[in-house]
Amino acid sequence: MNLLGGTIYGFQAIFKVLSRNKIYENLCSSTSTTTGSCVEQLTQYQNALTLGIAFFDLPSFFVGILIDKFGCRFVKLISIICHIIGWLSLALLKPGRDYLLYIHCVFSSLSGIVVVITTYASSNYFSTSRAFVASLLAGAGISSTMWFSVFQVLIDNGKMELSQLAYIWLAFGFIMFLTSFLFLDWKYSFLKLPYKFDIHLEVADEEELNRNTLWKNLRSPLYILVVLFLSIVLIPSVFLSVFWEPFITYITGDDKSLANKYTFAYNVSTLSSIIICPINGFLLGYNASKSKTQKFLNVALVETGSWLLNIILCIIPIFLSSNILIPLLIINCLSRATIVAACQAVISTFFPSAYIGRLTGIMWTIVGAVTFVQFGLIKLTEPITAAWKAWLVIIALVVVMGSHLVQVWIRYFKQRKKDLNDYYLKNTRF
Repeated sequence: MNLLGGTIYGFQAIFKVLSRNKIYENLCSSTSTTTGSCVEQLTQYQNALTLGIAFFDLPSFFVGILIDKFGCRFVKLISIICHIIGWLSLALLKPGRDYLLYIHCVFSSLSGIVVVITTYASSNYFSTSRAFVASLLAGAGISSTMWFSVFQVLIDNGKMELSQLAYIWLAFGFIMFLTSFLFLDWKYSFLKLPYKFDIHLEVADEEELNRNTLWKNLRSPLYILVVLFLSIVLIPSVFLSVFWEPFITYITGDDKSLANKYTFAYNVSTLSSIIICPINGFLLGYNASKSKTQKFLNVALVETGSWLLNIILCIIPIFLSSNILIPLLIINCLSRATIVAACQAVISTFFPSAYIGRLTGIMWTIVGAVTFVQFGLIKLTEPITAAWKAWLVIIALVVVMGSHLVQVWIRYFKQRKKDLNDYYLKNTRF
């Protein structure tokens, strides 16, 4: 999960490496080549990154269907093909083969989303701690953002070339092969470990299971609102990853050494997600099995916190100053880890394991579709001093999703009132 899950989100770390390798340099004019600043070249890198992020999420629905029908092992084995194509494309990337940049971003993302969803699905091996496990896995996936920054450091220090690192990651396909057989869809016990979904706390009545169809879960207000909430509130952190390169270049006054250090810090800081996500999972699962009221309260508190963090994340980059960089790194890590962990834990905790693959897949497919707004937003950042326009648009979208929080809190108070009435009726003696 950490090695292969969401590496595409850290891709902006090697923009300067790609520029030095003259990828898409043919689009630059003689003046921009001399000054070292080529907008056309940077646009290609940003478009490839945006397309990669979109394809990281878009196929999720189909991946979820395949997982529910054929199991995680089969799907993960098939994804190895995408993994090989994606990383082989990066290894063979050179001037004249610039198009391989897009192939890498698309196919490595396709492989990555399979790794993510199959790993999320494995949280169903745990019945009483799904929220915590799903959040821990979410943290591992988010922290995979760091690896392209590691690439950047190794390349800048002359330790390895980009093609060599790509071949190493290509070899990790063998890890995917092993985990397909050892951890997922294993029908035989090994060391007395129960390699099957633990659903003993779910509905046992067959008639009730038949009524609890996929369509019913898709129409659940909680599911619909969680999907919309994730799709919109995730925009700030996704946009920041696409916008980061020109942003940090401007802030540091085109100081490449300083910009590289901040980019490294930006990506490596995601390691803290391994701690932040499980904390959110623990908060979501805290006493959730005892009552619906506690479930709703947990969801309301965590989602409100993630919403506020993302509002702050939208405001900070408007001020193009070096003083905002450290707070920006901290808030970005907190906001992304909180929203991803919260929404994934809600899906894993409150919905039947029989549909977990498709429900997760549909959710991330919608997130991927919304990602395409980045193509329009990035145009609002030229020149960089006008980037505040893009952030205002994003703030407006995030504020609108506050309506979801109102509904969640109303639902909590209604349930709380119902529980109190039931308690008084039960304990009142006539």
